[in-house]
Amino acid sequence: MGDRVAGKVCIVTGAAQGIGAAYARRLASEGADVAIVDLTRVDQAKDVVADIEKMGRRALSIEADVTDPEAMQRMAATVVGELGRVDCLVNNAGLMFDQLTATWEQFLAVNFMGAVNASNAVVPYLWAQRGGSIVNISSTAAFPLPLGNLLAVPDDAPPPSVDPQGYGLTKWMLIFQTRQMARTLGVRNIRVNAVCPGVTMSPATKAVVPPAIVDRLVEAAALHTTLQPEDMTGVVLFLASDDSAKMTGQTIINDAGTWFAG
Repeated sequence: MGDRVAGKVCIVTGAAQGIGAAYARRLASEGADVAIVDLTRVDQAKDVVADIEKMGRRALSIEADVTDPEAMQRMAATVVGELGRVDCLVNNAGLMFDQLTATWEQFLAVNFMGAVNASNAVVPYLWAQRGGSIVNISSTAAFPLPLGNLLAVPDDAPPPSVDPQGYGLTKWMLIFQTRQMARTLGVRNIRVNAVCPGVTMSPATKAVVPPAIVDRLVEAAALHTTLQPEDMTGVVLFLASDDSAKMTGQTIINDAGTWFAG
């Protein structure tokens, strides 16, 4: 238990389970009150709320759809009404379990516009208090890795489709959006940064990423390991806290040394 975000109120979207739940618990362990926003798995949020309350912090569980701008406006108003303020938004909600079946339109609505909608709902409060932090959760999937073909392609194979890959492309779009938001909001001391997790063994990753791909990523990583959800929480805590008071518009990669930014 610490006090790096003591007195702050943090909102984490997609926080009922997996990496989002780990973010919520870590922020609470460092003194924050936390609003857990989720939709399809909100029933699992009760365990996260219970853990946060055991730490002596306040917690809210809010069922809301990040693709609905009005729902996000109501969510932000509820958080401020119940917890008194908002200091940090972690835009974690995204399609991952559905990665193999979701359409481009669904990826765009959740992974990208979901972050835009939640941010637009929270920014007026941060703007009025002249400060705050927004953390956009991107992914190293935004940077295609030169790992070669995982499966042999027969010489007589038909030409492949080059349709956009919704997950990685929307995560790349979040990086651009992070920089644009940082430029726009910095005048009121609102910081906006992005985090790119590598292959993190959350329930979603285990459900959709084939073991062969996980093995190749581990082989390529300098530290020769995957990450656990808790391994990502320190970066988000840093960006939520005043330790990063002069950092904005940045993208932090935490992936055990698989992708080295140039």
